[in-house]
Amino acid sequence: MTTLVRSRYLLVSPHAYRGPDGRAVRMAYATRRARLFTVDEDTAAALSSGDLARIDEPELTRLRSLQAVVDADEDELAGVLGGYRSGSTDPGARGFTIMPTSYCNMACDYCGQEHYKAAVDERKVERTTARVLAAIADPGTRSVSVTWFGGEPLLALRVVRQMSHAFVAAADAAGKPYSARMPTNGSLLTARTLRVLHDECRLTALEVTIDGPEKLHDQRRVKRNGIGSFHRTMAVLGQAVREGAVPRTRISIRVNVDVGNEDAVDDLLVDLACCGLSGPTVEVNLMPVHSWGNDVSAVEVEARRFAAREIDWLRRARLLGLGFAAPPKVVRRTTCRATSTYGEIIDSAGRVYSCSEHPLVPGARDTGVVATLADLAGSAPRPAGSYDDWYDQVGDARQQCGRCPLLPVCGGACPKLWREGHVPCPSMRHNWAGRLDLEAERSGLRPVEAG
Repeated sequence: MTTLVRSRYLLVSPHAYRGPDGRAVRMAYATRRARLFTVDEDTAAALSSGDLARIDEPELTRLRSLQAVVDADEDELAGVLGGYRSGSTDPGARGFTIMPTSYCNMACDYCGQEHYKAAVDERKVERTTARVLAAIADPGTRSVSVTWFGGEPLLALRVVRQMSHAFVAAADAAGKPYSARMPTNGSLLTARTLRVLHDECRLTALEVTIDGPEKLHDQRRVKRNGIGSFHRTMAVLGQAVREGAVPRTRISIRVNVDVGNEDAVDDLLVDLACCGLSGPTVEVNLMPVHSWGNDVSAVEVEARRFAAREIDWLRRARLLGLGFAAPPKVVRRTTCRATSTYGEIIDSAGRVYSCSEHPLVPGARDTGVVATLADLAGSAPRPAGSYDDWYDQVGDARQQCGRCPLLPVCGGACPKLWREGHVPCPSMRHNWAGRLDLEAERSGLRPVEAG
């Protein structure tokens, strides 16, 4: 007879809620399936005590289908890592991060990148284009995704459009899905540029960094010409959202939080709502400032303090009608480009990297190169990178992620930071209970009054 036990990848809220039918329930999150669901109080107690015999058969069957309970002899860590290894070595899913320029028109003091100007090398553009087109044409490729990166990628919009036209046409002709995303400082956005990115470049996600209300943002996100960008960026985004101009592009407002702006996040959320960024295609993404090859210890917010404050910020966002990311609803297939054999970063000089934090970081810019475009034939995968053995390190406990219940939806966040002695855990590692409370509130559940 099979013995069932609670999964090591199950989180159950410590707080009870009352549903529409009056029953007391708790929110639960099975990270191996990336599923949120509710359990009644008796089931929650049985899961807590380990006495699963108290759970009736239909409920036990449901929990088993969610992998909230598993066979006692199952090696769950091996199963999770097996899924990551399979996803990270899948030749059918090709991913490219392309840097059309290494320059940025801002000089943010917490940024660890080193930006430099260089003329566009048309031969390098042609080689980069040929590299992606070869992957699209490869019979083993099912889908291709491109991230336009920088520096500030919109400084090279002509190049982005030129390559995108070739990629989109080839993918359509081959009948293969193609998608693109772009992080940007937003200062060069216009209504026309947004439409170009949406219509021509097939951008499905645009991440725009806004670091506070207008005065603070324009102090922190300093353009090299001294002109602020907050008002103009917000006006363009707000108009696009109101008019539904880019319906297939999800807009993420990234807020880099450190000690210099943490007390202004509430005011920024109000400003975002007032600017019209409360549509269903917009999401607020609060991110603690972290090292990017530089020392940010003097300004970074301690992880647990950030996590505690984040719950209050997200609750304010919900009240203002702003969207924010729920706990992940999809299990990750790979941690990042750096752990993906068939993923690579190509800089404007035609150098190929496995990690996006290498090309613009002094030292790593040279040591992190795994190849050049001239070295790679057709659609052959990049050579091995520094982090291809990440899952081996997690599996043999050289990295602590193997003990974390969020591993199936996190993947360890950033292998590079772990190896450099930083702890890159997402804030949910510390505030998952508050996150489940927020999900209960979004679902219309009411807290059970104490006593």
